[in-house]
Amino acid sequence: MNTFSADPDFSQSVIDELYHPKRKYFSVAFLLGLALGVFGVHRFYLGKTITGALMFLTGGGGGLWWFIDLFFIKKMVNNHNAEEQRRLDAGEPPLSLAFLPPKVALNINEPPAWRAKRSSKVRVYGSLFLLSLTGFILGTISTPTGTYQPCIILFIFLLASLTVVRWKMAATIPVVSSLTRWIHRLRLYYYTVDPGNIWLLALRPIFGVLMMPFSPKGRAEVLLYFELGLVFSAFFFVSDLVEILQHDSIWEGIGLSLSQSFQNFIYTYLFVAPVGALITTQILLSRRDYVIWVLSLVCILFICLGLSVTINA
Repeated sequence: MNTFSADPDFSQSVIDELYHPKRKYFSVAFLLGLALGVFGVHRFYLGKTITGALMFLTGGGGGLWWFIDLFFIKKMVNNHNAEEQRRLDAGEPPLSLAFLPPKVALNINEPPAWRAKRSSKVRVYGSLFLLSLTGFILGTISTPTGTYQPCIILFIFLLASLTVVRWKMAATIPVVSSLTRWIHRLRLYYYTVDPGNIWLLALRPIFGVLMMPFSPKGRAEVLLYFELGLVFSAFFFVSDLVEILQHDSIWEGIGLSLSQSFQNFIYTYLFVAPVGALITTQILLSRRDYVIWVLSLVCILFICLGLSVTINA
């Protein structure tokens, strides 16, 4: 008899690795705080997603919060590592997976509890339609605003979901391994939480933010996508440093880049969240590989179509 796998890329070793917390280092946290603390990147590194998002949205509290944080980073690192060790000793998941049950209660060889009511072929066709629509809208709004980074982020997400998580060497590459770990965390989230009605997924990002204060599981989903959007936004900001330094006014250049970073974050959250839910749900339903590839390629095709329409307009 064939054993069901909730995710063809999961194995016991993957679960063991995810449930074992990553130790945080003061040197790394301090360098992140010094270089990118105005975006709250050091807080994201320490799993403080909510306060990291607040720092990002306020420019580090106008710089004051960022400056004060530099003196407390060592304490934050020690507190984080102590809490992670306590959870490990108690058999609990790490802070980044707090929505999951203890590891002994997690059985990935069983179908998701929601599989029976979400496995119809109608859901596949509905996913195809929504991915096409989402990709086209993202493409059409990217050209007028000049914001192409979310298209790149979405492409990276799809590529990593389909290939990188199956590449064993990915675990040895720092940045790639972090992305792989994030994708597995996302899959574990949808494995344990019903992804819901497919036709409401387009509005999921908006509902998610509204329900964050009232739903711990909903908050976990939103924070996962916040983390992805903010990390990529910070990366693109750093990549624009040369352009900032060449600007007539450095402060004006920083202001424009911060505005661009905020726009990147919003678009990433609004478009990667529904695509992530649609693609990950189909993977967890053990669809054949070609189905997932077709869905992903259609999404990319309609992004390109949206871009071409607005460029030629």
